[in-house]
Amino acid sequence: MLVGTVHAREFRERCLLLALVLVSSLSMTITAMAQGQAAQFARECALEEITVITLIEDHGWADDLPADRLGNAGLTMLRARSACYEGRVGEALALYESILDLGPVAIASLSATGSARK
Repeated sequence: MLVGTVHAREFRERCLLLALVLVSSLSMTITAMAQGQAAQFARECALEEITVITLIEDHGWADDLPADRLGNAGLTMLRARSACYEGRVGEALALYESILDLGPVAIASLSATGSARK
């Protein structure tokens, strides 16, 4: 029974971490819009943003990385987004690229745990 409790706690922690990343992301976007920033989000940044969000979410579903590593990736993504909004596209792209160091998602973990999205 202890094993089930540990897995449930880890699952809750991962869900909480992903929710925190998404809420932070949303709040930064709303804040930027509220401040009336005229800066545009570069197309290159938008493409990388989609890639890293998908990677972070997929690793969360696969449960193949520690929660702190996913959390750091989410915070790096937020720093990259800020840099892009401030016109520092090169720096933003380097930050997005560093998130890709998480590596590929362990597909076996998705199918073995039954956590795969349909």
